[in-house]
Parts: sequence; structure tokens; C-alpha cells
Amino acid sequence: MVLELPTGYGKTVAGPHLYRAYREAGLCWRAIHVFPLRAILHKTLSRYVHEHPTIEFTYQDGDVTLRERYVKDPYFRGEYVLTTLDSFVHNLLRVPVAEVHKFLERHLRAVHYHIPFAYIYPSCVFIDEAHIAAQDEAGKALAALKASLEVLRGAEVPVVVMSATLGGWKREFFRGFTFIELGEKDEESDGRVVVHDGEFERVFSQTKYSVEVVDETEVEKTAKKEIERGRRVLVIINNIQKAVELAKSLEAVLVHSMLTREDRQVAEGMLGGARIVVGTSAIEAGVDVSFDVLITSADAAESVVQRVGRVCRYGGDCEGKIYLFGKNAETYASVREWRLPYRGGSYTSLLRGEVRWDPGLYWLLKQIAGFIHVLPEELRKAYLRYGASFVRSALIEVCTDVEPDAGRCFTASLDRAAELPISAAVAGGCKLDPPPRCERAEKCVWWLINAVEQCGEVPRLILERYTPGYGPF
Repeated sequence: MVLELPTGYGKTVAGPHLYRAYREAGLCWRAIHVFPLRAILHKTLSRYVHEHPTIEFTYQDGDVTLRERYVKDPYFRGEYVLTTLDSFVHNLLRVPVAEVHKFLERHLRAVHYHIPFAYIYPSCVFIDEAHIAAQDEAGKALAALKASLEVLRGAEVPVVVMSATLGGWKREFFRGFTFIELGEKDEESDGRVVVHDGEFERVFSQTKYSVEVVDETEVEKTAKKEIERGRRVLVIINNIQKAVELAKSLEAVLVHSMLTREDRQVAEGMLGGARIVVGTSAIEAGVDVSFDVLITSADAAESVVQRVGRVCRYGGDCEGKIYLFGKNAETYASVREWRLPYRGGSYTSLLRGEVRWDPGLYWLLKQIAGFIHVLPEELRKAYLRYGASFVRSALIEVCTDVEPDAGRCFTASLDRAAELPISAAVAGGCKLDPPPRCERAEKCVWWLINAVEQCGEVPRLILERYTPGYGPF
């Protein structure tokens, strides 16, 4: 199924309830919930454990700080596993995350890729916020998702895809799925089920939004004006350095992808009571907090809709104010309905109608999945050919100290990390020069392979500077 339901509808919260229904029907006896971003996984894991004490929850992503409270599960052995798209794709398509370090060694002799699939096969799989994969301009994430969906369907694994903003491309991409959406009345046709939710409609029919276009130079002044009126303000700028500068000037809570885990946890803990929050796109999904005002760059329509979903998030008698800036601002200002997509004047016409995925990667992943046995060295070649990741690019730990606690680190793609102020790369007693700027993915990958050969393990990058609460800028 594809659940295309509005922001704030409770799709993610429904995961354990869907799992129980599937299990009682005898369709699966475990679950794997796939998230596009680590931040969403972390917040959801805490909520699930609190609300569903009879289900055994485990997780798999690169954040070792979660081990203090939850069970890490790289082979997906738990009853209900929360994981990222990166981890899921690699476990499904023969590069198990528990052994991914082996693929950076010169000679790959053996890899236990059948183990995670043995646990995926009897599961139902929930793929959350699926639209984020389509925002990858290189087309890798969408190619990996498409190949994964075909493997799962071929194995008759139940799959539920969740999103509020898929757009017209969904019909072809998810061909053969049943689409569930809201509408003015209940109806059902071939492959499409429309549900009229009178309660949800009543709650959000009372919610009003006013939209105003401003210049980017007016963002700070506009934010201060709304704060003085006693309103809670969320500002989203899709540029980390600009977000940092604005947060310092406004003395705001700041959220972006290059904060250490300690700082990110502190910031997320302050979201509920903060008068003003500044963030990048890292805050647009999975943050269950409501604001009165949104000031945002007019980026992709899918992103803007998700951000508006953080204003008057719970509906009711609420008046939200939206300020837009950037080249698409006037277009988005014409939207009259932000929360009930089936109403006239909604945002649905602005969602992308077409997407692209990497056809070479898609073909390769289908070949890998089509054989019972694949030679380890052939897997290694494929993995390295695509930049040490089938989904995005190689990931590496970036830390503030040579011997840090994991909380004083964050995970970044190697190409982005190479652009940061890095003093050294370290692994145990081994110290290396920082990675070069990566004009091509292969350049970074070979630096990583040589580092593993010299040091015997994947190195960490050490920052020359880091300002607590703001990051390496």
C-alpha cells in the first residue's frame, strides 16, 4: 500500500498498530520500519518504546549513543526494527551493514549477506517519508528504493509506503500498489481507495493560514517582529552557514545536520518551549512540534509543504502565518489550502510530476538481487563503483576531539566532510592527512580505502574548530 495522507495525520505513529494488524492476519511476524533520516528514527524510537511496551523494539543506524538505552540490531533480528534507508538497502542488497568495513579492505573473502535477508523475508516493511528519496538529485536513493521495492514484492513481503507529498510520479513508480488517500467522500476504484475523514476535516477546516512574500534580507527583521507579538517562530534556510549566522543574531535554538549528537539532543529537547527555532531542511520532517509562524526559503514544493505542517500542526482554531522568500515564493503564495490536499487550491498541483533515478545503479542492484550467490569481490567492485554507498555517498564520523565520546561527533557524507575545517584523520594510533576535496566520488573513496589499509579501520575526521550549539562554522 501507499498511504498518501496529510502532514500531521499520524502515519508514523500508526506503524506499530499496522504491524499488529498484519501479524494477527498471519501476513508477517516481525516488522522493519525504514526512515530517510536518523533524526526521525531517534525521536520515533523513544515514542514507540513508551507507547507500546509489549513490542520489542531495536534499531540500526550509525548512532552509537543510542546503545545506552536501546538494542542495536545490525542484522535486523528484533521484533520491530527501526532503521534508515541506507542501512535497509544495503542489508537487503547483499552489503550487510555489520560487515560494511570489509568492503573497504583490499581483499574481501566472505560476507554473510544471507543473514539480514532471512530476517527481512518474514517481516512487514514500512517505508516512511518516501518523498525524501526523490529529492536526491543524483538519482541514487530513488534507484535503490525502486530496486528494493521490486525485490520485496518478488518475495511477497508486505510493504507500506508513507508520505504526504509524493506527487504525480507515484503512479508509475509504485505500480501495482494500492493507494490510500483522503477525499470528499468514500470511494474505491482499481488500485485506489479514497477515505472521507470527517473528524480530520472538521479539525483542519478551522485552521487558517495567511501567506506573505518577503525578501531574504528581511528575514531577521520579520522574525523579531513576530517574536515581539508573542508568537512562536520557525525559520528554515537551506544553507547551514546562513542558518548559523541567523541563529546567533536571534539567539535562537539551532538545528542542522552538522551538530554533534550532544548538541542535537540538547536542541531537540528545547524545541517544545523555544520562542524561535532556526534550522535547515534537517528539521522539516519528523519534528512533532507546532509553531505559529514559519519563515522559509521557497525550496522544492515537497519541502515547503512539510514545513508548513509544523505551523498549527494540530489544527483547530489556529491562525498560522507563513513568510516565503526566494525565486518560487510567489508561486507558493497562491496556495489556498495547505492541510486538506483534496480541496480546491491545494498544494498538490505544485508537487513534482516526474522524478529521475540512476538507471545504471537500478540495473546493477537488480542483478545483485537476482542471484542466490554473488562473489564477494564482485560485490565489492559494485559497492566501490558507486562511491561506497548504493544510496548516497560514503559516510564518516566527524568529531571535535581526537579521543572523543561518541556524543561529540556527527556522521557526514565524506564529500561534504572534506569541505569542513579538518585538522587530521585518526584511527587508533594512526594519524593521516585530511581527505582531499572530492570533485569526483572516486577520489574520496580511494582516500578511504588507503586509510583503511594503513590504519586497519575506518578513520575519524577531527575538526579544527567547533562552536558548541552552532557547529564547525
